[in-house]
Amino acid sequence: MQPTELAEIEDNDLAQATMSIVDRIRPHLTMILAAIGIGFAAMAAWTMISSQKAAEKSQAWDECLTALATRDAGRLGGVATRFPGSAAAVWSQILLADNALADGGRMILADKAQGRSRLQAAADTYAAVMAQRPEALAAERATFGLARAREALGELEAARRGYETLVKEYPNSPLRGLAETHAAALGRPATVAWYDWFVKDAKPASPPAAEPATSGSTTPAG
Repeated sequence: MQPTELAEIEDNDLAQATMSIVDRIRPHLTMILAAIGIGFAAMAAWTMISSQKAAEKSQAWDECLTALATRDAGRLGGVATRFPGSAAAVWSQILLADNALADGGRMILADKAQGRSRLQAAADTYAAVMAQRPEALAAERATFGLARAREALGELEAARRGYETLVKEYPNSPLRGLAETHAAALGRPATVAWYDWFVKDAKPASPPAAEPATSGSTTPAG
C-alpha cells in the first residue's frame, strides 16, 4: 500500500470518528451552548461586581479619612452605614467608639449620668465591631477598647476578662503590655475599692487609695 493511500484511509477514519462525536453531541448542542453562554455571562458579572467593589472600597476609605481629618463624627457614622462590612466601616466604628470613650472619661467627673451614657455608647459600639469578627488589628483595638469602657463603667470583672482575652488571643499585640497592666491593677483590692467608691458616688473626705495603671483615661486604671 502506497503512503498516499494509507494517509487517505487515516483521514477517512478520523473524519468518521469526528462525525460520530458530532452525532452524539448534536442532541445536546443547545444545552452546551446555553451553558457556555451562562459561563461567559457569569464571568462578565463577576468582573463588573469586582470592579464595583474595588470602587466602593476606595470611596469608603476616602470618606473615612476625610471624616477623620475634619473630626466629623456624623460622617464617620455615614461610612459605617453606607459601606457595611467593609474595613473602612469597621475602623469608622472603632474611631466613633474611641471618641465616645474619650467624651465619657471627660464628662463623668462633671456629669456622671451623661458620662456613663457616652461610656455605654462606646462599649456598645466596640461590641458591635467585635460581633463582625474583623481582621486581627481591628479586633485587638475593639477588644481593648471594650475592656477600657467596661472598666470606666465599673464593670471590673468583665473588663479584666477583656484584658486577659487580648493577652491570650493576641500575644504579639502592641496593646498587650497595657492590657496586662490593667488586668493586674483590677486584681488589687485597693483598685476595686476605689471603683466601688467612684461608681456609687460615695463622698468620703478622700477617696480610697488605688494603684493606677498607666492610661489616658480620667479614672485610675481606665
